[in-house]
Amino acid sequence: MATLGKVTLIAVLVASLAVLILCGFLLWDFSQGQHPLDKPAGEIEVLVVLLLASCGLYTIVFVLSSLISATSFARQADRSIATIRAQIGVAMNDLRALKEDARKLVHEKPQFDGETAQAAPQAESVERHLTVIAQRIADWNGTALDPQVKLELMHYESAAVYLELTGRPNVAPSLAALYRRFADLYAASDKVRQRFYLTRALSFTPPDSQSGPELHYDLACWFADNRDFSHALGELTLAFQHQSKALDDRLAQDIEEGGRLYQLASTPPFEKALNDLLLKMSIGIG
Repeated sequence: MATLGKVTLIAVLVASLAVLILCGFLLWDFSQGQHPLDKPAGEIEVLVVLLLASCGLYTIVFVLSSLISATSFARQADRSIATIRAQIGVAMNDLRALKEDARKLVHEKPQFDGETAQAAPQAESVERHLTVIAQRIADWNGTALDPQVKLELMHYESAAVYLELTGRPNVAPSLAALYRRFADLYAASDKVRQRFYLTRALSFTPPDSQSGPELHYDLACWFADNRDFSHALGELTLAFQHQSKALDDRLAQDIEEGGRLYQLASTPPFEKALNDLLLKMSIGIG
């Protein structure tokens, strides 16, 4: 296919050059006064020759500019591919290291108290990796992720799984925060994966953590967006087991027209159940 394209390009250039040469010869012939036709016909011939020359010249310029643009694009694509391959190579090396750490941890059999001292550095290493990932994705915008960033995000998702295996219970809050951030990034593009990470974040959240009610509220909004009002109301009930000014403000906005919970708040019989929940909250505040 590439050979055919080159042959076609050469043929077009040769034809354009031939047209220019022919036009030059006709103009030279006309300037010598050897044209057998009358003056009007000669002027028409000059006009036709000029038009042919313009077409031939335009064709050459167009073909050459297209060739230069294609060559420049190919070089840029090669550089981009090389960069992506380098980043994938680095990511794969990190992933292999994490897999090796996980394999060693799975096959370890604690036999004496001295291994407790070895666990602390391992937990610190996992915490450090989680912190680096969280800092890296902190400023990402889930509605504008280019393919290269999506590839990097997938790498971090895989890394989080192995960090989860190698970590100790004391890294659960960091894992919960990281999974919640994953859920935020997928909110606009993948609702199923968003719910998965919200659920995972909730499973690593301590019962007395302030993040627990917020995660339940996020899940309530997710179910309401998917018109699963029964589960949405259940998550709201769990979210408001304890008073929270931040969640009160969010709920006041979300039940207004255009809010994420507006359909729930205006659909019987869930409307009455939500009003009962609001009444209980008001009594609790009083």
